[in-house]
Amino acid sequence: MAAKYIILFSACLVLASSQSNGLQTVNGRIKVTVGITSSNSEVQLFLNNQLLPAVAAHGQFLDIEFVPWGRTKWENNVFVCDNGLAECWANRVHRCVLDKLKDDQAAQLRYITCEFSHPFPSFGQGSYACVQDIGLNMLDVDYCVANPGDNLDIQASEAAAKPMEELKFIPYVVFNDDINLELHNQGLTRLSNLICWALSEDSSTGITSCHV
Repeated sequence: MAAKYIILFSACLVLASSQSNGLQTVNGRIKVTVGITSSNSEVQLFLNNQLLPAVAAHGQFLDIEFVPWGRTKWENNVFVCDNGLAECWANRVHRCVLDKLKDDQAAQLRYITCEFSHPFPSFGQGSYACVQDIGLNMLDVDYCVANPGDNLDIQASEAAAKPMEELKFIPYVVFNDDINLELHNQGLTRLSNLICWALSEDSSTGITSCHV
């Protein structure tokens, strides 16, 4: 009988540990920063399996930020991409569109989901199909892509540098601007649960129960 109680107590400790994950809300919200690069298929898996379900469940509490140029090098005043010019061009498309949609989180999410769906229009085809799909003026976007003097590329690359140095993975996941390897790893595999438990610990959210 004593052994049964010990096993039950141990199981409860594991459950409590999994729920108390260190993620907390800030003024009732959670910021989720996702580092991406245009050629990375892992981003597609993360979007479909983790981020989109989390947004469907708790999107009203989330501030989502996408950071392109996650895996690039700045050499001799130019960006060098792992997969060559096609990746660099698509990264520029991403950062231009994200900037133009910066006040519309839902539109940003729809756009990135489009870009990381087969056939990966900007990277795989050199296409503005997702730009057209989201309803932006393609001439405005094309001008932005062709004229990188606005520093959007450098800003994105600099924003990605520290998370990439510490997390070494695309997509990287950072919560509330605090780089944390354990939370990043959990975010890649159980994002909805991670967010739900954090929200449930903040009474202002009204979230009172989460699936284990």
